[in-house]
Amino acid sequence: MEISIKLNPQDYQRLRRQMPAKSPVREAMDKASRIEHALEGIQFEGYAFTCNEKQAEIILGIAKQCCPDVVPVIKNAVMLARSQSLASKLSR
Repeated sequence: MEISIKLNPQDYQRLRRQMPAKSPVREAMDKASRIEHALEGIQFEGYAFTCNEKQAEIILGIAKQCCPDVVPVIKNAVMLARSQSLASKLSR
């Protein structure tokens, strides 16, 4: 299952700094794309990256320690990926 996480620049940088340099999680974050878009008049600027469920668990654990305000964003991304995966399986 692929999980897409979007973070504002400050949270992305803060979380990325906590990742070990050689970690597969750090590799996933290093592949992040800079994004800018508006949805219903609200501008969002930040970074988007994908990871697997194991990587998301690690990111969530680190976020709980260093930036708890990001925890709901990560949890929502995981729940969305799970629901999309389940919907895909049910539609087969």
